[in-house]
Amino acid sequence: MRGVMAAPYRPRRRHVLRGVGALASLGASAWSGAAPLDEPVTPLLLSAGIDALGGPIQASAAIVLELPSVAEDGALVPITVTSPLPGTREIVILVDVNPQPVAARFLIPEGTDAFAATRIRMARSGTVLAAVRTDAGVFFASRTAQVTVGGC
Repeated sequence: MRGVMAAPYRPRRRHVLRGVGALASLGASAWSGAAPLDEPVTPLLLSAGIDALGGPIQASAAIVLELPSVAEDGALVPITVTSPLPGTREIVILVDVNPQPVAARFLIPEGTDAFAATRIRMARSGTVLAAVRTDAGVFFASRTAQVTVGGC
């Protein structure tokens, strides 16, 4: 009689997604300065997200931030950020009107072009800030966007 071999463990898709979501929430929680959903977003939450970048930030005309000036759906606002600044290590996208101001965070490996494209959610019309951490400091570009239907 042959022995019965157990099948190797293969995680289900939902288990993998749950684990990835848990890791992402742990990583984002240090950046978000999250507020409970029933509290309005204040400038303090945005400044907490900016302070987490490590130091004062300076405006830079070199950073290219592209997003529509009027977004029909706040749940899907396309955004691209390009940084020609040398030594770019990180791009963080913050939205001042969201319950969690940090919308996205991208780590840029050394020797690659600093470019990020994604879709973000916006609770209502507000300002989007793209912060870029370089070897020389933290720089930002910002634009306002009107949202016709909120996404958060």
